[in-house]
Amino acid sequence: MTAIKTVEGNLAQEPKYFPQGQYVARIVFRIMHTDRKLNPQTNQWEDGRTTAVDVNFYGATAERYAQTIQQQPDAFAKGTAVAAWGELSDRPNTWTDRDGNPQATPVINGTRIIPNQLVNQRRANRQQSNSTSLPQYTNAVPEQDPWAGQQAQA
Repeated sequence: MTAIKTVEGNLAQEPKYFPQGQYVARIVFRIMHTDRKLNPQTNQWEDGRTTAVDVNFYGATAERYAQTIQQQPDAFAKGTAVAAWGELSDRPNTWTDRDGNPQATPVINGTRIIPNQLVNQRRANRQQSNSTSLPQYTNAVPEQDPWAGQQAQA
């Protein structure tokens, strides 16, 4: 039985596109999601476990996303907040880590992925306010400054 799954997070890497050849076209998005919980004692948000999820798209859908990425490279750049939907695969990606321990990444056979505009806009606004909040000091005096060159009167 497959379950419909929604995952929200940030792209951990640039999407990987495998064009149609011996197999059907495929594009893979790796999304990192970190659980956050409010600590009632400190009233602060704390990060929990981080989970990587691979979202695969196949066929014409994969080709459409690859075309979108080619036309708008920033749409799905590494670090972009996204939301993806699809069916949870019965077969996770498995591998052995450097220490010889078996590992697995859940896989979603995607039906849709979109940039999370709310999160991305909030980040852009925060970056803009951080860069403009610092005063810019110069030694230049504007030509029409009514206070320039005048002495204080007692």
